[in-house]
Amino acid sequence: MKISSTEKYISLALHSLEHILAPELISHEAKATAEIMKQVLHELLKREHYTPRLLDEHLAEGRVLADRMAALKQELGGAATATESATEYRGGLSHETGFQFLAEEHGRLTERIAHLAAELSALRSGTADTTQQQYISTLLHKAAAWDYAYCSAQREANIPTEAPPPAAAGAPLHKDTLQAFLRTQHPDGERCSVTELKPIPGGFGKQTYRATISDAAGKTQSVIVRKSDPTPMVLHGCFFIDQEFHLLRDVFDNSDLPIAQPLYLGKGVSGVDADFYVMSALPGSVPSSFLGAASAVIPESVLLQMAELMAKLHSLKLDALPTFLARFGHPDLRTDTVESCYRRNIAEWKTYYEKGNHLPSPFVSYLLDWLEQHVPHHANPPVLVHGDFNIHNVLAEKGRITGILDWECAMIGAPEQDLAYVKPIISQHIVWDRFLSHYRASGGPAIDEASMNFYMAFAAMRLCVIFNKGVRNLQYGVTRDIRYAVVDLGLTPEFMKQALACTSSDGGVPLLQ
Repeated sequence: MKISSTEKYISLALHSLEHILAPELISHEAKATAEIMKQVLHELLKREHYTPRLLDEHLAEGRVLADRMAALKQELGGAATATESATEYRGGLSHETGFQFLAEEHGRLTERIAHLAAELSALRSGTADTTQQQYISTLLHKAAAWDYAYCSAQREANIPTEAPPPAAAGAPLHKDTLQAFLRTQHPDGERCSVTELKPIPGGFGKQTYRATISDAAGKTQSVIVRKSDPTPMVLHGCFFIDQEFHLLRDVFDNSDLPIAQPLYLGKGVSGVDADFYVMSALPGSVPSSFLGAASAVIPESVLLQMAELMAKLHSLKLDALPTFLARFGHPDLRTDTVESCYRRNIAEWKTYYEKGNHLPSPFVSYLLDWLEQHVPHHANPPVLVHGDFNIHNVLAEKGRITGILDWECAMIGAPEQDLAYVKPIISQHIVWDRFLSHYRASGGPAIDEASMNFYMAFAAMRLCVIFNKGVRNLQYGVTRDIRYAVVDLGLTPEFMKQALACTSSDGGVPLLQ
């Protein structure tokens, strides 16, 4: 009997999902998961039809690039290492060039190029030859473009019409464990109860729940629970749940920005697999997802109010964050300039990436190198920036913003960072100059538009490092959360694209306009 092909099994599974399972789904979470599953199954079909030849060609190009990088390193006096030694690769499609074989070859080659990129970046300071310095920059950019080329081509390809992760300490948040925690925090103690707890789909950095609390008098209150994943993508800055909690407490107490009130912090709660906090619920809904924002219908009033709220946020004095800065602020923050702040942040993220068990990435190596070479000479003091202030992180109702969400990317930095990050989406809906003029008219600080590419590249670097760990967790079976498939197939290529658009100077990719 002829063995049924993998292609056939995937095609049948996709057909069953689309035509049998999906129409029967009711909850928003189930429908969102079904859409992600369809994307994953389409990806597997691409691997059957398209990927072997694509990877075969991609590897051949990568080997030529790696040899050029190794030759330059030798010319600059760098010593060869085992990681960088060329490995024999027999090109051409055969029984040994199926996807798994090619993916392993790609992993080894990626590691080699990433190591060479880091070494060339380190050797830059040892040569005064400007031609060689420029050649290093060119090769690092080519390495980044090579790293991006495969995932971009794979995502855009058209196709014709399968051991559990380690158990985390504790368990997922449950109504009973939340109730037990709240009875240690709520003014009514044992007389309060949790009558409902439901997950809210969407988002990738944290888990979110809506809960209903009943107090001693029987009055109900809707609250939101924001919880870390048991296997988080990042452990740095406000990505720690307690840092985000204390930052929001200061912002809530000392500004009139529309944010939820942080109520109770659950850190190290017995029986729960990760930390969380409880905050008040706000009215409204999210106008669009990140990837769908360019084509979504978004009221102009919401877009302009984003400018107003950014201006208000960037005008907030650091004195308004006393508890947060006392607990988590850097000792030099009070005397920092924007330039010194970003130089320190880049160094911290570089160390975090190199020591944090991430996947090797020539793209990240390139971005970190580029950022180190292009920090704007800004002597003005830094401000609080949201870091992910975009249409997918606001609540709106009747054309007005009712809340700013998800402050895990927040940091002390430059206002240009928030503006550069939101510009690609805003520009799809209204003229950018109008948004920026409204920002200035609303009291926003003076902006150096010439530095916007740097700040967008910095934002993209952080996200690429974060997503890198999420993808690694998926590949190594640390998690089976299918949301990370979107991180791998959609979000990572998008931010790689934006970073290249901001950093390219050779005409291959236009700079961010």
